[in-house]
Amino acid sequence: MSDATKVVLGTIGVAALASLALIAVLAV
Repeated sequence: MSDATKVVLGTIGVAALASLALIAVLAV
């Protein structure tokens, strides 16, 4: 796996976690 792919997947993962956290906060 290339470094670029790792960076892209990492960014998507962080964005997904951030969006889930935001949804959880708004739901509460």
